[in-house]
Amino acid sequence: MYEILVNTEEMRDDNPVVQAGLALASRLTAYATGLNIVEVLPSTMAMPDVLTVLETTEREARQCDAWWMNQCQRHGVQGRWEVIRGIYVPVLARRSCMADITVSRLPGHGGGYPVGMDQLTRVLLTAACPMLLIPATWETMPARPRILVAWNSTQESMHALRAAVPFLRGAERVQLIDGAHDELPGVAPPPLPLRDWLTRQGIALHAEQRFPPSTSVGEALLEQAHAMRADLLVMGAWGHSRVGEWILGGTTRHVLQHARLPVLLAH
Repeated sequence: MYEILVNTEEMRDDNPVVQAGLALASRLTAYATGLNIVEVLPSTMAMPDVLTVLETTEREARQCDAWWMNQCQRHGVQGRWEVIRGIYVPVLARRSCMADITVSRLPGHGGGYPVGMDQLTRVLLTAACPMLLIPATWETMPARPRILVAWNSTQESMHALRAAVPFLRGAERVQLIDGAHDELPGVAPPPLPLRDWLTRQGIALHAEQRFPPSTSVGEALLEQAHAMRADLLVMGAWGHSRVGEWILGGTTRHVLQHARLPVLLAH
């Protein structure tokens, strides 16, 4: 059974992450696990009353079980509610390994950390599953979305594409921006045979283009997503050196910081 993990930081009905996760679960007849992490900060554990606060927070979070099950019932899906106390990044990374996809907030819109050093981006650096990141102002994804795929023939972009198959099948429009190229023909591996794979998956490309000349690939991607009125951007994370993108910026960092549409990321 397809498994969706919904990383629920705010237990409220109009939380876009909750609504996007459960709508996806309904569409795929998937099992939806709502997860709330009661974050432990090791540097504060010696402070008075911290354990009392954590216990109270955890107890209140567990009381949201009925709320989550009611949300699942409204969307016609099976599911459960989980509360885990611990350090945020390893908890989410480990728990998400049991899911096919994790739905969470887009880190560029709040959270108190610079993009690239925030908790959700750090989860992407682990062996976690692909993540569907939802902006705070998002309302709903249509049944037949318009999708922009950023492709550069890396393992990361292929992992993202495989995770996006449920969205790509039956999409109103799938547009591909291709940045793959033969760096060292006969020495480096050639580009992956993407078009044949898409055909076998029953996915039709409606438009295809090369990356336009630009000083910022991330900026070009978001401009194209806006131009085609895309409902989803699919891309692999950390296409260059992970440390380099983390510290110096790059395509992934730009997209996370400036996207106003859902982004499906994998590494």
